[in-house]
This record gives sequence, C-alpha cells and structure tokens, in this order.
Amino acid sequence: MPAPVNIRAGSGRRRRVQDIVQKPWSNLRNPFPPLNLVSDDEVEAIHRAALDILEDIGLRCQVKEARDLFRQAGARVDDGEGLVRLGREIVEHALTTVPPSFTLVPRNPARAVTLGRDRMTTAAVLGPPNVTDLQRGRRPGTLADLTELLKLTQVFNAVQMNGWPVEPLDIEVRDRHLVAALAMLTVTDKVPYVFCQSRQRIADVLNMCAMARGETLEQFAERPGVFSIINTNTPLQYDVPMTIGVMDMARYGQPVLLTPFVMAGASTPATIASAMALNTAEVLFGVTLGQLVRPGAPVLYGCAAMNVDMKTGAPAYGIADMHRCTLIGGQMARRYRMPMRSSNFSASNIPDFASGLESTGSVFAAMNAGAHLLMHAAGWVEGGLCTSYEKFVLDCEIVQTMMQLMEPVSVTKDSLALDEIAAVGPGGHFFGTARTIATFETAFYRPMISSTQNHGAWLEAGGKTAAERATGVWQEALQIYQAPAMNPAIREALEAFVAKRTAEGGSPID
Repeated sequence: MPAPVNIRAGSGRRRRVQDIVQKPWSNLRNPFPPLNLVSDDEVEAIHRAALDILEDIGLRCQVKEARDLFRQAGARVDDGEGLVRLGREIVEHALTTVPPSFTLVPRNPARAVTLGRDRMTTAAVLGPPNVTDLQRGRRPGTLADLTELLKLTQVFNAVQMNGWPVEPLDIEVRDRHLVAALAMLTVTDKVPYVFCQSRQRIADVLNMCAMARGETLEQFAERPGVFSIINTNTPLQYDVPMTIGVMDMARYGQPVLLTPFVMAGASTPATIASAMALNTAEVLFGVTLGQLVRPGAPVLYGCAAMNVDMKTGAPAYGIADMHRCTLIGGQMARRYRMPMRSSNFSASNIPDFASGLESTGSVFAAMNAGAHLLMHAAGWVEGGLCTSYEKFVLDCEIVQTMMQLMEPVSVTKDSLALDEIAAVGPGGHFFGTARTIATFETAFYRPMISSTQNHGAWLEAGGKTAAERATGVWQEALQIYQAPAMNPAIREALEAFVAKRTAEGGSPID
C-alpha cells in the first residue's frame, strides 16, 4: 500500500482530497475487558437450558452419516424423524477438545491472523446477490463487480480477511465457486473463504486454497488457512449442505463459524434469553459434530442473533437488541473457551445516518463483547441483500476508529511534555513547536471520510455528503490497487484446475 504523499515546502504538490490515509496492517489486539451484560449465574442458566434442549427436544439432522456419528457417541437417534438427542456428557466432552485460539495462514504468511485470546480480526461482506454504488446504481452482481470488491478488500487494511463480497450472477452456478475462488486467490493474498454448499464444491475450493499455498490438501489440513460460515435453520435444524460443511471442514482441520439464524419473535420465542438458549444449543450441536469428526478441529461460537420488527416481521439488523445478543454471545463463548464471531449488520437500504448508527453499534458491541472475528466488516446494506461500494469505505472508517481506540496511549515523561508546556507558557499555543511540526500528520487519527471543514470550506470543496466523499475514496483505491505477487506456476496450476473442473461440469449446489 503506497504511503500517503507528504506536502513538501516549495513543491507545489497539494494533497488530493481523495488520497487515502489509513492505519497500517496489523493483527488487532483488543485491550478492553469484555462487558458482561448478564451475571455468571444467568450464563449458567442459558447453558443449562441449551443442554436441556439438546437432550430432551433434540435437533433434526438430515445427513445419515452425521446421525451415525452421534449414535456411535451415545446419542439417542430417531432416523425416521431425523432427530438427534445429545446427552450433556457428550457435549461436555466435545468442548474439552475445542482449541481456544488458532491462526489462519493464507498464501501470503504476512497476512496471517490469529483468532482467540485478546486478538480481533475483520472480514469483508459476504454473500449479497446485488451491488450498488452512486455512479452506476443498484444491479445484480457480476464477476466484474466481485473483482472490484476483492481489490477493495486487498487495498483496505481495516479489512483483514476475504468475504465473498457479491455473488457473480453472470457465472453459471455449477462453475461459480471455481471462478470466484480463482478471483479471490489471485486478486488478494488475504485469508480466503469457502461456501459450504456441497461436498464437491467444498473439495474444489479447499484444493484451490491448498494449491495457492503450494501444498497438497493433506498438507493444507495441518494448519488452517480458510474459513466458512455454517448457518443453521433455526429452530433446531441442520440441513444437508451445512451438516456436510461441518464434517468436511473439520476433516481437513479448517474452522467453521457456527452461526444459527436466530430471529427472536420468529425463529425463537420473543425473549432475548430464549433466543440465546436456542443459539447456544445449535452452536453446541455443531461443535459436537465437528469434534466427533476430528477432535481439536477449530470452531467459532457464532452470534448473529437479533429480534424481528414485531410490526413487519423483518430482521432488526444493527438495532439495540441485536447488540444485547452480541454481548451475551461473548459471555457464552468465554464460558466455552471458544473464539467468537460477531457481525457488522445494518438494516438500512442506503449508506445514510441510519446505516452508520447501526454499523457503529454493531462494531462497538463486537469490541465490547470480546469478539475475535467481525464478519461483514465492510459493505453490508439492505440487511445483506446488497453490497455498497460507498458503505464499504464508510465501514472501513468505522473499523479504523475502533482500531484507533484500541491502540494503547503512551503516558511517559516525553509524552507528558512538561518542558514543552513550560516553554510555551500561559496564553501561548503549540502550533509551532518542534513536536507539532514533526508529528502534524501522525500525532492523531486522521480520518478518510469525516471532515472538520467549516460550512464555507465544505461548500467550496463541493458540499459533498459522506457517501459522496466515499465514492472518491473507492475510486482512488481501485486506481492504486496493485495485484499481490504470485508464483506464475501456482497461478497456472489454479487456472488449469478451474478449466479441468469446468470441463467436467463443475458442481451443483446440494
């Protein structure tokens, strides 16, 4: 990432408005003690309720292979109904082998990230079928849009892992995972993502991720390098692709984000407590399955729980009760010594005040919950139905603000600067001191979008809204994007694999 151009005396070079100033790439460390919204006794009550659900009610699992694994572990299985009832001792044993932290290593080891302990990382928006920007309007996603959004993922340091930022709907479904994975692995060098949509599609993308690291699939399984989301069908159901996903990702030592589709008032009773009990039960079911396949398989406690608008039935993405679920989810994850996944969610249809309010609340709830992964960190609008280029940049500003807040403050003899205060004295100013001159660009956080211009200066600069200023930033980002280095032989091997699998008919979605 090129450094911002400095203003040099006599050079005549003025900083362009759209020059991108961002914080450097780093593995984020969250220094704050997590916030506890409920008591330890209430955490245990949610835990016991989840175990009661698993043992007495059970979950429907549509894959016989998984039911057989549960049966062998001592669970009560009804193949006719597809129900699995897990005794609490089976669950408790599975929890003993879950790793409390792990590191994901992409093809560029310098982009490795750690999930767990006091670390926090971010991933781009994932999965919307539509895309929008102020220049070209709202439209179905294409491979060209996906490629541009992957370039933004590569450029912005606030986004540390890939998502699947838009579905390339102009690519045949049977080939889409191959073409999109090739783009992700060549346009970026950050941790990739795999959709768990069928056994063959998982195998294809895992093989490609292994090839990108110059490894066989067996070697790739020795250290995690990709991740996937498992969304349950709340209440109490694991469908075929999600169940296969848990098993196959565990088989190859890759992490899944177990994330129930909890909407309190619709898929759960209309209380936060019951929503979190169901969320926890469905997570623990997936944890147990993964550990039965491969003890020690990495996994995250996923919490994307929210309520629905009781007037419309629509998900209340980014609204206050979602943040309460996030905080409780952090407590449950700590109870199980598991890394936690949260999300930057917003219900707003455009990058406006509401979207900023909802996303800021989501990001800071994740930080206060002690979340280790912030999914959909940049770009989400319309409740996940659309990716916005402008929102991508605005979200990066929100995440960078959080990053600045998490940086330690230096309190030393030098930073207290008593000699400087004495030299200026009463009634003076510090604009011209040696420290101010030397650090005028680095002393404090410099935003990409927020502006301190007065009204006249703002009008003179074009009177642009924050979203309009974000347009200039993403356009500049695409101009300065540089493709990350890749061994030509590896690229050729990836392209040959995609061509071979496409010729064989690709893979349908289960």
